[in-house]
Amino acid sequence: MEPAVVSSGGSAVLTVRTSVSTRAGTYDVVVAGAGASARHTVVFRLLVRAPAVIRAAFYYPWFPEAWRQQGLDPFTNYVPVRGRYAVEEPVVRAQVADMRYGGITMGIASWFGRGTVTDRHWPAMVRAAQGTGFVWAPYYEPEGTSDPTSERIADDLHYLRATYGGAGSALAVLPDRGMPVFVYNAGDLTTAQGCATVDRWVQAQALLQRRFGETVHVNLKVFPGYPGCSGTAGVAGWHQYGPARAEHDFSGAPGEGAYTVSPGFWKAGLAYGQSPFLSRDRARWRAGLARMNASGAPWQLVTSYNEWGEGTAIESSRACRGPAPAGAWCDWSGGGRSDFISDLHDELPPARDAGAVPGAAAP
Repeated sequence: MEPAVVSSGGSAVLTVRTSVSTRAGTYDVVVAGAGASARHTVVFRLLVRAPAVIRAAFYYPWFPEAWRQQGLDPFTNYVPVRGRYAVEEPVVRAQVADMRYGGITMGIASWFGRGTVTDRHWPAMVRAAQGTGFVWAPYYEPEGTSDPTSERIADDLHYLRATYGGAGSALAVLPDRGMPVFVYNAGDLTTAQGCATVDRWVQAQALLQRRFGETVHVNLKVFPGYPGCSGTAGVAGWHQYGPARAEHDFSGAPGEGAYTVSPGFWKAGLAYGQSPFLSRDRARWRAGLARMNASGAPWQLVTSYNEWGEGTAIESSRACRGPAPAGAWCDWSGGGRSDFISDLHDELPPARDAGAVPGAAAP
């Protein structure tokens, strides 16, 4: 509430933030004020609707470790407005505010396993989002470099839930669906490989439920022939991660489909225009956002918020690090807020999810 203390006859603004983890329903919010000689209580009725659309951005908690790698310092073709930041609570709090302004209510954060750099940065991320209505879901990266067993997957997912979840946590848990888990199964280049991954994840869900009583909402990366696997019905949703292409429309995928947009792709160390590459074009980006809204996809995904190494970030940049051809878009700082974030704000998902209406005032 602002201001926290109100003089007699004054007024204040009460902000109530719900998240995708809030169960739909009607809640009474009791606001009590106490003065020197009187106490007054007001009850507000808070109506929370299940979101028809969840807009999420892929987020990378790699920094400051990843600024220097592969012989490049920094490992990016751009100059981030925030500089070579670390994933620390004040920084993440500002990033969360950015994303929320753009209608992004969930960050899909890279997670490589217990004790890794990404895991060590998760506590700051969770603390920074606390109470904002913004939530985090893991992007399960071990699947991109190996074929983890169902036992390991179940143990990893329980670790995430037990370590970062709980009442009031900023770890995403969808009501009646469980913790959303996006999976980077990038090695599934054939139908046989992909279907084997599906089977392992279906088995992992069963193990997780049996051992820990926990459910997850699994969203796998698409692969050739993914709709025809015998276990596809056990997968909640599907997405594509391919930011060298401006848009991926999988709104019609089995379960919950996704529509993904990318602002551009220019990997550190590659010459401008060298494949894989996607130039930044604001008119194309805006048109993509409109198509995403019109798609009806329950998941609207942005690749990415801050993948600076591949040059896909929508987080503010003020320049290119080195020479770039005339016309290259290097500064999208927007005089204070990223142009890409502003465009997302102008193209918010249809049907806002929650509202507060006055209830009866108690004497």
